[in-house]
Amino acid sequence: MLETLFKFESTLSRHREAPLLVEREAFLKYRQQQGTSDLALRHLSSALLSVTTGLHLDILREVDMKEIKNAARIWAVRQRSNPRVRTYVHCVNYFTFAAKRWLLFLNKLKVPTVPRARFADQVDDFARYMTEERGLTPQSVRMECYRASTFLAWFAQRHRSLKAMRLDDVDEYLASRGIGGWSRRTISGVSGGLRAFLRHAERRGWCRAGIAAGITAPKVYKFEGLPEGPTREQVTLLLQSVTGKPVPTSRAKALLALFAVYGLRSGEVSRLQLGDFDWRGETFLVDHSKRGGLKRYPLQRDVGEAILEYVTKARPSAPCRNIFLTLTPPYRAIEPTVLSHLISNRIRKAGIHCRHNGPHCLRHACATRLLEDGASFKEIGDFLGHRSSDAAGIYAKVNLKMLRQVADFTLEGLL
Repeated sequence: MLETLFKFESTLSRHREAPLLVEREAFLKYRQQQGTSDLALRHLSSALLSVTTGLHLDILREVDMKEIKNAARIWAVRQRSNPRVRTYVHCVNYFTFAAKRWLLFLNKLKVPTVPRARFADQVDDFARYMTEERGLTPQSVRMECYRASTFLAWFAQRHRSLKAMRLDDVDEYLASRGIGGWSRRTISGVSGGLRAFLRHAERRGWCRAGIAAGITAPKVYKFEGLPEGPTREQVTLLLQSVTGKPVPTSRAKALLALFAVYGLRSGEVSRLQLGDFDWRGETFLVDHSKRGGLKRYPLQRDVGEAILEYVTKARPSAPCRNIFLTLTPPYRAIEPTVLSHLISNRIRKAGIHCRHNGPHCLRHACATRLLEDGASFKEIGDFLGHRSSDAAGIYAKVNLKMLRQVADFTLEGLL
């Protein structure tokens, strides 16, 4: 491994004679498989020499983060004599990075044990029930567990046992969140989640019966909100405004094209695989987040060209089969939350102002465009992957152009 990175025999000898050669080479091979460049591997290999020296690792042993940080500071002080070093903060950060990643790979990093929350066992039992008996998706299970855990953390500061819970506790919690700025829709969703958890708690005998039935949520009317998204002109401006370094720019163009043309959700784009695209048939498969199941879409030409440009010229070579990968190794699929931040930043840089930035505002723009082009609610619902076609009815509220055409109708003196 080292022979492929270093040419000079003196350099090779220094790396070969340092302690833990087998462990260092194994880590370098792993990073190489993840797509790390040879230049980065050379820097990393040199850093590992400093790590073995700074941590006195003549033999492999467990190390904690406190020891790594102390060794990094001492190493940075020694670097002051090196005229090529411009910033000692970078020395500390890179030493810490190399040591932490290497020891994690070797399973020798001491990770402090985080004490479990007081009602963690009950939340775990609730998660198993939702997964095994109700068959909820992992995303739904995580959301319901988060809602229950947040409430239980608040409750644990007041009581030690679920047996002490009263309906007043739930009402006080929801009222405090409303004062804190939660919307009626958010409180309504949390109320439903707490109701599900407390029903489960009642069946298990953890708390007194009747609390779940007594939870009242604020009324949320169907289609009461207004979806907000950029106009066609703004979407065009957004796609034209993507500039920067070749790799992130190519990835951003492909992502924005998918979100703008198909109105996909972040999770749906994150899960796209290389095998989901049929380039000869010009179609691709989407695993819908809410409705569930696979749906085949026609691949629009400009979108296909943007994705193909990214895959052939910018996408890193990595074992991961997801289409969209991170920019730095180890290469892995982009998480939905990261996608949301990425799209939000691109929208802000383009000077487009929406109440909510991110992929969902492009989903609203897509639905509004389809409605303006004459698509029915069912067609829009099927296209966007709604559970019910009625959900697309909300976009009629913001289609002002169509409403004005209706308002222009006159009875011409018939009355």
